[in-house]
Amino acid sequence: MQRIELLASLAKGSNSLLDLGCDHAYVLTLAINKYNVKSGIASDISDGPLKMAKENIIKSGLEDKITLIKSDGFNNINLDFDTCIIAGMGGILIKDILDKGLNKIKNSKLILEPNKDSKEVRLFLNKNNFSIIDEYAIYDSNKYYEIIISKYGHQELTDFEINYGPVLLKKKPLEFIKFYKEKYNFINNIISNIKDEFEKNEKLKLLNDYKIIIGEY
Repeated sequence: MQRIELLASLAKGSNSLLDLGCDHAYVLTLAINKYNVKSGIASDISDGPLKMAKENIIKSGLEDKITLIKSDGFNNINLDFDTCIIAGMGGILIKDILDKGLNKIKNSKLILEPNKDSKEVRLFLNKNNFSIIDEYAIYDSNKYYEIIISKYGHQELTDFEINYGPVLLKKKPLEFIKFYKEKYNFINNIISNIKDEFEKNEKLKLLNDYKIIIGEY
């Protein structure tokens, strides 16, 4: 399953799906046309993506079901939504967006797809009483992605679970194992050439983590 298809499927049955950073609105249109999402809000900070989103929405015949809103994060989002997707951004940016919109997301299902720094997203969720209820690992066009599903509610996570994902560590999907096998092999091949003791120790800690993940202990 491709990334956009997976994101759309994870919103299945939502009454109102907010897509922050909507790009072409591919996820929204697919979610409504295929996964029984009743309505959507397509939001972006820039006019260009909103123009492309509008064209795709019209092409899909969904002008009556999707509202376009120009907004920096949640700033101009005043309509109700029960599911929110934030995808295709760095984890630090996603964390900052969530932090500024905390009062608007506590009753919503969050579908978060950081393209890096997933740890930062999990750390934010854990500190702000959100539970990670599911996670997915996927390769799309040879790029690795992690998707985090979260709802408001307290959860205790270890540092290891925050770093690598509590559900991913339990489910250990093939894509997740493949990603960390590749990281393990890369560091293992270069570690003998590292002269700096601090850097070497940090890499050895990562190797230890990766061994636990891929089951080579």
